[in-house]
Amino acid sequence: MKIVDKLKKEKVSISFEFFPPKTKELEDSLFKTIEELKPINPTFVSVTYGAGGSTREKTRDIVKKIHEETNLTVMAHLTCVGHSKQEIKQILEDYKNIGIENILALRGDIPLSFDKKDIPLDGCKHAFELVSLIKDNFGDYFCIAVASYPEGHPESPNLERDIYYFKQKVEAGADFSITQMFFDNSYFYDFLDRCTKAGVNIPIIPGIMPITNFNQIRKFASLCGATIPEDVVKLFEKYADNPEETKKIGIEFATKQCEDLLKNGVKGLHFYTLNKSDATIKIYNNIKALL
Repeated sequence: MKIVDKLKKEKVSISFEFFPPKTKELEDSLFKTIEELKPINPTFVSVTYGAGGSTREKTRDIVKKIHEETNLTVMAHLTCVGHSKQEIKQILEDYKNIGIENILALRGDIPLSFDKKDIPLDGCKHAFELVSLIKDNFGDYFCIAVASYPEGHPESPNLERDIYYFKQKVEAGADFSITQMFFDNSYFYDFLDRCTKAGVNIPIIPGIMPITNFNQIRKFASLCGATIPEDVVKLFEKYADNPEETKKIGIEFATKQCEDLLKNGVKGLHFYTLNKSDATIKIYNNIKALL
């Protein structure tokens, strides 16, 4: 089923992101996580795609397995950097044959090992071109999601230009968006205001990253340009040598973040699970009275 249709029916959507595991042992662990999260009855789950297509086959295999072995609606991430348009069409045709109806269309990070000659001349340089390619070749078969950045994409010169690029993706045919992680809700609310002023009215689902390993999340945040407020940094640094306390306050922080979003009328939450269930389940149980 198309996710955009499900979003119209549900009061509040809950969804989860997974990444393709590298070993059979980790794959078994992922599907154990999926089983543990299934009782929440998520609106959808998604599977990431490595930089430059580095997890192309693994992403496809995990998406196919979730689709065939569970009752979950699954969305495949697809990045266009490093692929020719013909390759992209082949990937999409394969997903269509499998029965996948939902794609998260991304430009993707450019791998450090890439040279300009590694980027196909007939490829898509930007996400809006990928959205257009999907629409031009598959019509309305796929529900298309795109990424958005409450604090602006790291490569955007300013927030106004960032909205311009986001609107290009929407006008090309994007059905809904999932945001990059953020740790101060004011960035998300300001982003929604900018979208409204720009005439962007697709559903925008905030991406939630529970802080269970502070050094790991701080590294992720620095790479994607997400600000961690100074008082939050100090709080987690205080418990740098205490993993259990870090996880506890990380769950408390994410719970408060989600409660504030829900009380302000947000209609969905997308959890970056890092292929683990414990923190997400605890946060869900803390907020389910608001759903």
